[in-house]
Amino acid sequence: MKKITIAVSVAVIAFAASAYASPYYALHQIKTALAERNAETLATHVDFPALRASVKAQLEASMARSIEATAGSGNPLAALGQSIAGAMLGKMVDTMVSPAGVVALVNKSAVSPQAGAEGDADAPADGAQKKAGYIAGYAGVNTFVVRTKEGSGQNGALVLQRHGVWDWKLSSIEIASAMAVR
Repeated sequence: MKKITIAVSVAVIAFAASAYASPYYALHQIKTALAERNAETLATHVDFPALRASVKAQLEASMARSIEATAGSGNPLAALGQSIAGAMLGKMVDTMVSPAGVVALVNKSAVSPQAGAEGDADAPADGAQKKAGYIAGYAGVNTFVVRTKEGSGQNGALVLQRHGVWDWKLSSIEIASAMAVR
């Protein structure tokens, strides 16, 4: 009887530990797919409908703030421009935030792993690539957030949502406030 209790306890602890560590493993898989430029693997870790909705909402809100700041809220032409720009923005986001868009961005990216070694003022003098640091942690039972170390909430973040017990997918990108103002 004692052996059964110990076995059940070990199984429960192993289950809980693996469920807790699962977003860190998903993050590792995403980083590996990016480093290897494996767009198909990367696409399996993205919830495209949720990501599209998140990016659209943030860009539309940013655009509305920008138009209101420059044209004012009472300008009828500003409202017309906003509706036209919103329709164009929606189509652009649908195209870019799709499996085909991810494949195109990863495979044809102008940013190479060695970018920053030449012609970059922030690059170290010895030519070594500066490694970006990040902080990752739970923001809830089903939400996992990744931010840069230097960043507060103003530098943006990647948000992963739980899909099942061990599977996590990128479902939102919190756009940096500096970019949202532009």
